[in-house]
Amino acid sequence: MPTLVFAKQFLDDFAKLEPTVRQKVRELPDKFEDAAHTGAHLELLTGSLDQRVRTIRVDKFWRGVVVKLGEGRYALLRVMPHDDANKWAVRQKFGVNPATGIVEILDVPTVKETVDTLKEVEDADVSGMLFADRKDKDFTRLGVDEHLIPILRRLNDDTELLAIASYLPNAQADAVLLLADGTPVEEAWAEIQASYLVPAHTEVDTEDLDTALNQPGTKSGFVVTTTDTELVDLLTGDFEAWRTFLHPTQRSLAEKPTYNGPAKVTGGAGTGKTVVALHRARFLAQRLIDTDDAAGRILVATYTKSLATNLDRTLRTFCTPEQYGRLNVTTVDSLAQQALGAGAKNRPAMDSDLRDIANSVVAMSGLDDLGLDGRFLLAEWEQVILARQLHTFPEYATSARPGRGTRLTRPGRKAVWEAIERLTTELAGKGRSTYLQLADRAADTLAARTTRPYAHAVIDEAQDLHPAQWRLIRAAVPAGPNDLFIVGDAHQRIYDYRVSLSFLGIETRGRSRRLKINYRTSQQILHWAQQILTGQPIDDLDGEIEEETGYRSSFTGPPPVVQNFTTAGQEADHVAEAIVGWLAEGVSASAIGVTGRTRAAVKPVQEALERRSIGWTDLGADKPGVRIGTMHSAKGLEFARLAVVGVSTENVPLPAAVTPKATDETQHDHDLLRERCLLYVACTRTRDELLVTSAGTPSPFLTAVTNA
Repeated sequence: MPTLVFAKQFLDDFAKLEPTVRQKVRELPDKFEDAAHTGAHLELLTGSLDQRVRTIRVDKFWRGVVVKLGEGRYALLRVMPHDDANKWAVRQKFGVNPATGIVEILDVPTVKETVDTLKEVEDADVSGMLFADRKDKDFTRLGVDEHLIPILRRLNDDTELLAIASYLPNAQADAVLLLADGTPVEEAWAEIQASYLVPAHTEVDTEDLDTALNQPGTKSGFVVTTTDTELVDLLTGDFEAWRTFLHPTQRSLAEKPTYNGPAKVTGGAGTGKTVVALHRARFLAQRLIDTDDAAGRILVATYTKSLATNLDRTLRTFCTPEQYGRLNVTTVDSLAQQALGAGAKNRPAMDSDLRDIANSVVAMSGLDDLGLDGRFLLAEWEQVILARQLHTFPEYATSARPGRGTRLTRPGRKAVWEAIERLTTELAGKGRSTYLQLADRAADTLAARTTRPYAHAVIDEAQDLHPAQWRLIRAAVPAGPNDLFIVGDAHQRIYDYRVSLSFLGIETRGRSRRLKINYRTSQQILHWAQQILTGQPIDDLDGEIEEETGYRSSFTGPPPVVQNFTTAGQEADHVAEAIVGWLAEGVSASAIGVTGRTRAAVKPVQEALERRSIGWTDLGADKPGVRIGTMHSAKGLEFARLAVVGVSTENVPLPAAVTPKATDETQHDHDLLRERCLLYVACTRTRDELLVTSAGTPSPFLTAVTNA
């Protein structure tokens, strides 16, 4: 058979095709083989930038875009409707980058047209352009195509640059973003080399396609098949496996043989942090197998049950049975209960019971006379006393209270301490403990043992863990090489726990990496969602502010649709009709999501779908139907189309989740930021289309973004 090279864009296209069309695409290799002998079927288009780019018939409506690489060698780049395929094909240039040695597809005309649209009026002040201080050789040194340079020189700011970045090959996009950020050329080149595993001091032969196809940077965007078995596996296999295919930067992180201590990976929504975590877990499991470590096990931990379920489901199919057998995928709460075992005192308290007890204690203790309430008491207990492991009043009386805005005198602290003692006594009398108490107790239990239950730990959604839970994880794994692999993003912090890992003795400096390319959400949706957090200080999980330079999407799409309605009923009917339209377009019901701040916010949509006989199910459920649930339950999920509903002043921010400013101004600000993060998380769950709706008065978060 001929050697076939498949671009990731083709595989993304293929996954969306109807089964009957997929079958015809599977027949293309036979046409390639015939073309290798007769030259038939491959159509050269007039005006093509690259004479090797052809199209091939799939059926009367669909065509494949092909690059003829030589005798018996083809690259299949896209499968598209006939007219779209022809329009796309004539614009593409396929080749080996002379600086990086990576095989790339470049669409210069689309980049130029995008800039033309942005620059309806040219800025006469050339000195104010984004790249005014850069020389042409700065671009070419980093592998930026020479035809792009005059286009780039017309840009004024990062917003214009991000508008075209997704049309550039990844390495070239990273290069221009680094240059725009003022990075010296040598530092930028070192970053490109590290990110794309470009060999140092290597002469690039742009005609040597075999070498170029084997470059790690190429393999992130292309896959090569040389046997029928490989081809069958690719075109009939699980496409979720391809979606977990790693960018070279991600692979170098996931499969690094040794980290000399805890390692941390951060990055915005959709950058593949969880994919890296999954690969790391599998890699470490195989290492235990290869070294005949019969007892070694790996902890894969996260915060919520739905996330743990999703991780477990993926790892079960992603790993071999032997690899999967080395993993324990769980929540940190379940981990604590596993460590403590069964027992009356280890039963968790319900949140509602805890709030009732806290409010009762406040009233009995007279704290309400100080302007304090049950919410304040619980936050002080969790964020100061449990977080800092304070066991006596003298410790509490002299302890710092980071993140707490209400000042307390010594008598005030005394009253709070006595109230918390009363609260814990009442909980114990009911045979209950909070999840954080259980984590604290379990950490002490594991720390007292001479051995640890796990050889390694992989932690996902690290930003949502409390210090007590971090102490539990630390106690579950012996300190040493490859002990903790931590992934998270403080932009997606939806629970009110802030930690500095180094303060907890988990030092990741020198072993940290930030991912910058979003593979899930289009640039238009990403840019819109990022405005929700504009101007908000976001930390890097170690007390430093996380930079956002270079964070971008790998593809473009339609902008979000934002609409407001008079009533919730009108809003629900509009969303339901939008879903009817998506289903008519062939989108699977399970690839459509609806999410709101509360269950009450999504209920009108559920009823509107039922009136139209459209089935729905809870988010994360393994059942047919449109997925519907709260923003919290949407965490970690992905959809092709998504409606975020009920984004009104009464829901977002949710009044009950925000501390009154008069009670604690600092906590009030933290609560608002958490609500912003929650909306950001919800809106970045989708790939292709985002619909955001409200009824009555839109949320102030939404108004600010819409007007930005």
